[in-house]
Amino acid sequence: MSARLRLAAAALACLAAVPAFADWDRDKLDKAIESIEQASKGRLGVALMDLRDRKLWSHRGSETFPMQSVFKLPLAVAVLQQVEAGKFKLDQPITVTRKDFSLFHSPLVKNFKGERNDYPLRELIRLAAGESDNTAADLLMREIGGPQVVTKMLRDGGVAGMSVDRYERLFQPEIYGLKGFGWDEVVDEKAFRAELKAMRPRLRIAALSNALKDKRDASTPEASAQFLEAFARGNWLRDPAHTAFIEKIVAESKVGTDRLKAGLPAGTRFAHRTGLGLTTDGINHATNDIGIATLPDGRRFVIVTYLAGSRADADVRSAALADVARLAVSALR
Repeated sequence: MSARLRLAAAALACLAAVPAFADWDRDKLDKAIESIEQASKGRLGVALMDLRDRKLWSHRGSETFPMQSVFKLPLAVAVLQQVEAGKFKLDQPITVTRKDFSLFHSPLVKNFKGERNDYPLRELIRLAAGESDNTAADLLMREIGGPQVVTKMLRDGGVAGMSVDRYERLFQPEIYGLKGFGWDEVVDEKAFRAELKAMRPRLRIAALSNALKDKRDASTPEASAQFLEAFARGNWLRDPAHTAFIEKIVAESKVGTDRLKAGLPAGTRFAHRTGLGLTTDGINHATNDIGIATLPDGRRFVIVTYLAGSRADADVRSAALADVARLAVSALR
């Protein structure tokens, strides 16, 4: 036997000695997920992927769900891609003025002093991806060329079922059929909330029903799992330090700790991004959480949960997502 054949035989023997990776306990997942969905009082989409062998299980995995702030994770990746292309530097100052403020949650706005401030690019990334800051997210998208840049990145990376289409200042009002704010307009959140409240309930409900079927700013659970799997393997960015930078931000996030993280074992490292929409007329637009879990024993898996159109209160919605996480851990063989 030649030396080459001996080496090949040895390699095959080593591979044969490695136990095959087990699949998810699919029967357990299939039986339990429907009761969790019923308790959530909404449409629940789930995708799980074992990062050892990329085995996937999903529930409503090919259906489209509104992302809300989940988009801020691929946005952070798109910004870092432009840093790697030499278009920006992480310490580059970005000027923010009061006319740049967006709608809803924004620690940047809350702590803003004076009429204009400079923020390092890395701080805007931290605010958007880690604290779900809407103003920071809109500014980052504007700097890199708009939402279409994020979607193109996803398509170029082979993720077809995930789409980022509008700024926060635009799509949040449009969920309810109201006019969004362009960049040439100052966002008047007080006036927007008053207009939303003054709408006839049947018009709000009809607009929200349409928004729940909108393919824009939306993702399938399986597409989100595909995006996260590529992120976990460092495929989106050339510099591992950049992947680690984003991973650290989202792993240390304090947002949404009562959702998936609450259902994971103590000592689990969970790098995740949440999304949350308004509740009007007893109907919640979206309660979401997607991430990469590293269990204390070293096993790693992707978990994606999208809950749309739920009529449950916030505690019940969060508990449903936590139950999905518990189920996932118990079904990981």
